[in-house]
Amino acid sequence: MTKNNILIASFSIIFASIFFVINDAIINYLSSNNITFYHFVFYGAPAYLSVPLFLLIKGNLIRNLKCENYWIPTIRGIIFAPMPFITFVSLKNITLPEFTTLNMAAPLFGAIYAIIFLNEKLNRYIYISLAIGFLGVLFVIQPGFDTFNIYFLVTLFGVILITTTTTIVNKYNEVTTTLGYFMYGGFIIHIISLILFIWDPIKVNFYEFILITIASIFINMALFLATLAFKTAQKHYSSVFCLVYLQIVWSILIGSIVFNEYLNFYAVIGALFIILSGLFSIPAQYKQINE
Repeated sequence: MTKNNILIASFSIIFASIFFVINDAIINYLSSNNITFYHFVFYGAPAYLSVPLFLLIKGNLIRNLKCENYWIPTIRGIIFAPMPFITFVSLKNITLPEFTTLNMAAPLFGAIYAIIFLNEKLNRYIYISLAIGFLGVLFVIQPGFDTFNIYFLVTLFGVILITTTTTIVNKYNEVTTTLGYFMYGGFIIHIISLILFIWDPIKVNFYEFILITIASIFINMALFLATLAFKTAQKHYSSVFCLVYLQIVWSILIGSIVFNEYLNFYAVIGALFIILSGLFSIPAQYKQINE
């Protein structure tokens, strides 16, 4: 893997982390307005369809959607399909900083998946990073304490689903294009949302529609960039994953400034452990670049 690939994957993850938090912040607001995940996906469909429509006009759509095995992106799309529901339900019951902090468990699962499914050989930095990160997650969810919330586990289940989909992209990176993975996976979510919307339609006002459109643009850009990152990362999947820890910074800033939501003392300690876990895995990234 070249240094250029590492840079592409790294910057893709950095910008994706910003876009994910912006989307989550808007969902956090909309979830209190009787708007469900399928309303959000339905009204956000134009943002999802804008790229293939542009390529269709340019005459490049078929080439950008070529696929050697349609089962792979389809299975990935099925695994990813519950994510809008999980995101809406979680953000309705826990704060934005808590949600984002729990999502930072993704590199932990990513490293485990890398060992089992991608045959990556992880060095001691990654193992230490895993231990620190796991400790941080325990501080955030605080099992057995009064502050424990069952939706912490719902969020972590979503993290497992996300990690599974990114592992599929990395393992089968030659099956289709980045746009192909993005479009085929999103198609399943949009079909499900269309059916549910017909069953339970809702009208949104102009302000809500603008917010949904903005969020849809950001989430689609985030998903595309994340797919690009893990497709490009190849055998350095787990080391690139550490950069998602930047989401904690953006989330705490937006959560405190916009929603007046804060992490409690133990959750702050957990967040610091998780950030430390990400920083500890950076030396591993530099080591792997030269391998």
